[in-house]
Amino acid sequence: MPKLKRGRLSGVSGMERFTALELHAIADEYEAEAKNSDSADDPKWLLRRSKKIRKLAEQKEKSLEHKRSQ
Repeated sequence: MPKLKRGRLSGVSGMERFTALELHAIADEYEAEAKNSDSADDPKWLLRRSKKIRKLAEQKEKSLEHKRSQ
């Protein structure tokens, strides 16, 4: 499995096209999938992915707040 790097989440076809609310929803889906015992994916991987997506969403929120203040 390829390693997740920051560039993969925010690349051209990555998570940049989503709003912060959509990213939080995606992160919630990954967390719910991690709690699902029938999931084929590793729960630790899903939680790490969720954390990275949530961090990107928080960065987007912070960026929007900064743009509004200027």
